[in-house]
Amino acid sequence: MYDVYYTTGGGPYTNAGSDKWVNDWLELVVPKLDVKPILLIHRNKPNNFDQIDYEFPIEAHWHGDDINKFEELCKGARRINILHGHYTPMKCIIDNKDKIHSNILHNSVDHVLKSTAGTDSRAIHAPYMDSSWEKEVVEYSTHNIWVGLFDILIQNQNIQNFYEFKKNWDFSESNTIGFCARPEGRKNPHYLDGMKSFMFTEGLEIMWYWKTGQKIDFSKSKIYHYHSEFKDEFYKKDWGISHSCFINEPFGYGIFEAVDYGKLPILYENWCKDFEYPYRATFKKDFDDIYRKICDESYETKKFWFDKLKSYMIDNYTNKNEWINSLLNIYNI
Repeated sequence: MYDVYYTTGGGPYTNAGSDKWVNDWLELVVPKLDVKPILLIHRNKPNNFDQIDYEFPIEAHWHGDDINKFEELCKGARRINILHGHYTPMKCIIDNKDKIHSNILHNSVDHVLKSTAGTDSRAIHAPYMDSSWEKEVVEYSTHNIWVGLFDILIQNQNIQNFYEFKKNWDFSESNTIGFCARPEGRKNPHYLDGMKSFMFTEGLEIMWYWKTGQKIDFSKSKIYHYHSEFKDEFYKKDWGISHSCFINEPFGYGIFEAVDYGKLPILYENWCKDFEYPYRATFKKDFDDIYRKICDESYETKKFWFDKLKSYMIDNYTNKNEWINSLLNIYNI
């Protein structure tokens, strides 16, 4: 007897919050599962995977290696648990819909597709998303689990993410701004139009789409192509203000991470809106005004708000054991 755990990412390729969530699950939840877990990764194995010093802690299969084996394992499983699913219909899910025990929601498609309504974001970079398919999978699943910090229009059990502060770097005194995120529309990379900045992102895409297609001026930005192994090096560069002004950010690993590395974030208006914080923006103009305000603030004032924000994060979003036990209450019943 075994349970299938279905994902589109995770392992050594951590480019999104959902990948980090899956890796935390592999490390922290897997050792406490009652029934044998098998990981099914619905993507092609990267060409260089065998050259990487990485081993999945459980039996794992890639969809592209053997599609028939992938589908046989789904068919033979006691249950299927979706750790991170595709945003478009998938045969192995449709064929085994009666076995879908749990479904982790890392975002709401409707939120993604509508997140820039009423904002000045110039584009929505959200390909291959199907709102009707999301609703279908929700109906198939016995337990729908939302990991974010705001309410979505889907009945769910909220098991919000956690973040472990491991870096705890000193607060930076630099007023240069930095951006460490994917260049999708809801991350508002265009807010850095004309600003001196450091950017750690998908360089080719941002240069072509935003600079050429949207006429954004990144001439004052130093752009570094994202590779997770160079993250520390990026954060060591001389910048201290984080562009974390992301629309409808479900959880915000990158926001927590910026604080962990000693950076003061500029937040979007509705991220953890219960927390009083003076450095928030909704539009590019607001963002510019807030940036100038931060530059004019004393070091002591900035440090006060940095410390207050970090304490808020630690007090509310670092309970790893609660996260583990809440998930086990779903998987081990």
